[in-house]
Amino acid sequence: MPRKPDPDRMPHPGRTSAERKALDAIGCGEPPRCSPKTIKALLDAGLIVDVGTETRRDALGAYKIPKFAMPIPVHMAWCSAVAATDEEMAAVEAELEASA
Repeated sequence: MPRKPDPDRMPHPGRTSAERKALDAIGCGEPPRCSPKTIKALLDAGLIVDVGTETRRDALGAYKIPKFAMPIPVHMAWCSAVAATDEEMAAVEAELEASA
């Protein structure tokens, strides 16, 4: 069940939708799927850091993708902002129990 965003608890105030999606992906350890302009804005703001590249392989061979991370204080703030409230978790747990 997707959670509706709470306007009083925006995880990334002042960021564009693309920047928010990129931050969410990076915060979860995934590569962001966004434009170089979005990455540059997040790097310039100090919200992410470039940590090199990751080599992956597929049927066509090896390829490299850029890798980014959040500085620890930014990651802690991001985790806090996207964490579910006690009421939200209680609702999820009740839904899980009801479906079992």
